[in-house]
Order: sequence, then C-alpha cells, then structure tokens
Amino acid sequence: MQTPRVGLEKHVRRLGALVVALCCAGPVAADTVSWIGTDLAPMTMPQGEHAREGYIDQLYKYLVEAMPQHTLQEEIVPLTRVMFMAQRNGPICMSILFQTPEREAFLRFTAPYGYLYPIGVVTRDSDQARFAPYITKSGNFLLDKALQDARLGLGVASDRSYGAKIDSLVKPLVGAAARNVQQVFQGESTKVLLAMLGRQRFDYMFAFPSEVEFFAGPSSGLRFYPIEGNSDLLPGRFSCTKSPETDRVFADVSRLVQTRKVQPTFMAAYERWLPKYLIKPYRQRLQEMQATTGP
Repeated sequence: MQTPRVGLEKHVRRLGALVVALCCAGPVAADTVSWIGTDLAPMTMPQGEHAREGYIDQLYKYLVEAMPQHTLQEEIVPLTRVMFMAQRNGPICMSILFQTPEREAFLRFTAPYGYLYPIGVVTRDSDQARFAPYITKSGNFLLDKALQDARLGLGVASDRSYGAKIDSLVKPLVGAAARNVQQVFQGESTKVLLAMLGRQRFDYMFAFPSEVEFFAGPSSGLRFYPIEGNSDLLPGRFSCTKSPETDRVFADVSRLVQTRKVQPTFMAAYERWLPKYLIKPYRQRLQEMQATTGP
C-alpha cells in the first residue's frame, strides 16, 4: 500500500512529464507552402519602381493577410521554371497559370478569382482608318484576314507563344520567312516591340492590354483590339500541386474564393493597368458573364 507521500511524489512526476511534453511540442505548426511567382510586369513585379504593385502581387498580399493560419513563402522564379516545379509535385501553389487539360494532370485549380483580357492586337491610333476593314462592329480584330494583307507589317517575339489560335495563324508565316513579319529576339520583347510599333517599324503586334498600358503608357497613341474568335475573358485561378502538403492551403484558398471577397481586390489591381478606354467595356463584359452564368 502506497503512503500518501509516495503517491504525491508519483503525481508530481507525472505532472512534470506532462509539462515537459507540452513545452517541447510547442504550438501546432502551420502549413508551410512555397507560393510561386515570377517577374512578368505588370502581372508580377518583385522589384523596381513599381515593386509589389502588379495585380498578382496584390492577390498574394491579400492571401497572406486573409490566411494567417498558413505560412506562405514567396519564391520568384523564371516563368520557364514554373511548369518544371509544378510537375515535380512539391508543396507549391501559385496564381499565375491558366487552367488547361494538360496542367490538370498535376495541378488543381480553384474557381476564378477574376477575369482578364486575352492577348489581342495592338495598332497605332493614327491607323484606325487603315485597319477599319479588319474591325468588326463589336470592335474585334479579324486577324486571319489582316494576315492575308502583305502591305501590313506584323511584329512578333521569337520566343513567345501567343496561344494556340494566334500561333496557328502566325507560325506558318514565320516559318516561310514572310517579308511582312518581323521577329524580335531581345529580352523584354514586348517592351521592345511596343517601342518599335510607336516608331512605325511595323503596323501591328500582339500583347495583353495591361502590357500596353505599363510599357507604353496612357499617352502612347496605341490601341488594343480583342481578336475575333479569341476574345473571351480568361478566368484567373489559384492552383496548387496535388501534394498532400498543400491540401489544407488549397481548401482554404478555395473557400476564400467562394466567399467573393478576393474578387474586388483583383479587379481594382487589374483595372489599374488597363487602358482607360477598356475599363467600361471590361466591366460590361463581366456583367454580361454574370447574367449568363451567375457570379
């Protein structure tokens, strides 16, 4: 039979062991996930005059503040490396990749956090009459017909894909060394092409409207047109690898998107880099989409 003193000593030892165990365990660790970004103005700008002012930068800032239960570690890598990292299935998430069937093999995507204009055609304002035969009543550009006009010079970046539809029309001309197609091989090719367009080195080129606003400025005298058959707004989505380490982060990001709280943050940041003449039609198209498919 234990004496009261022996029983008390055992009880104290048990309490001490429990206290040590709790102290050593520490707080429940938050999920740590690498959030992948790149340097692609004005979408993401990790440095420079407009550092952290890109529309994707603002989304990342919002997520960090809205999900304190997770530790998001931003990692800036070249765009060419993003896909490689995603395919390795490490614990990474991002905001910069569009959803495609190929990417769904190794990434899971949330509902849209917002919508963006696709790549379109950029011309000089002073050439509106010249391009009038290739503009539809709705304001879209008839690219297939314009490409048949050898009098119109086109500037393209040699290392950039403009999407399946545009590439299918343009690459045969590049491969045939068409005289009215001029390639640019420099880094920051879009910035270089916009400057060349302004200097009348050719007549039209391809870019996102936000690139026109950022690189050329609001007084550039350039105009953006959506391309007929390729003008639907693109849904931007968060994505994570299918690694178990991203399960909780992906679930919480998905719930955040469904609350509709993240969309105003994206819209305000995106419209900052849209040419002013596109803001009204952009909002109108969003309203039309919501009327058809719901928010």
